[in-house]
Amino acid sequence: MVVLLRVLPLIVLGAFIGPAQQRGTVTNVTLSPSPVDARTPVTATATGTNPCGAVFIDWGDGTAITYPISSVPATATHTYAGGGRFTVLAKGMGNCDGEVKTALVVTGPPAPPAPGPPAITSVDITPSPAAVRRPVEIAVKGAGSCSFSVDFGDGNSSERTGALPQTVTHTYTIADSYVVIVRPVPPCAGRFTQKLTVGTEPQQPQITGLTVSPERPIAGQPVTIDVLGSGTCSYRIDFGDGNDETRTRQMPDRVRHNYPAPDRYIIAVTAEPPCSGSARSTLIIRPRR
Repeated sequence: MVVLLRVLPLIVLGAFIGPAQQRGTVTNVTLSPSPVDARTPVTATATGTNPCGAVFIDWGDGTAITYPISSVPATATHTYAGGGRFTVLAKGMGNCDGEVKTALVVTGPPAPPAPGPPAITSVDITPSPAAVRRPVEIAVKGAGSCSFSVDFGDGNSSERTGALPQTVTHTYTIADSYVVIVRPVPPCAGRFTQKLTVGTEPQQPQITGLTVSPERPIAGQPVTIDVLGSGTCSYRIDFGDGNDETRTRQMPDRVRHNYPAPDRYIIAVTAEPPCSGSARSTLIIRPRR
């Protein structure tokens, strides 16, 4: 009984021990045609020993596929988008071992770069600094189609969706410093924050009037003519005695003139564009006593 008890496990164990599972091996991969033109199919043939139920092929251009097969030799086809030099790898999978590589030259121009994820790459604000009540253009630049929001910093915002670049327009009504924030919505990337200074609207140059002193000068006494206004103006002044002068000055401007003869004179001031406005005044020159 003791002997049988020791031998029985061996007999039972032997019933479960079979021959080692066989495995195949991929030993070579060939390409045809080689070299090949871009956009022309190329065939890869994996050879070796069986059994082999799958072969993995990395084509070297970012494409890698496991092909289920029944045995080697086995073939697969692939088309390259652009020219270049590639390393093709074939590897046995499952009940198949082995890994082999070969080089392939693909003729033709390089493939265009694959488009990356949509992203905002820059934000330009014009004009900067800006002026109140004058439109500001916010150019959102980048690649792909994005959903994003623009926070103008004055309590207002705008949401946009579409292909980049896009331009968003906004008008500020109060002079101040604002923080403009462009926020993309995933999967779009690229958040931008910029400071924008908005100043008061610049005044248009203009002539608003003129004064003459003294009010009743005597003949030969110089008079002072003050041309009133704002900004820098080019204007023509007619002294009324046959003399005139064209001047370009920051307003207000002061001119001196002498009237030798007593008479009644009309002084006229006329602005030249882009300055605007005109003014007239009557001057009486008294005779000398």
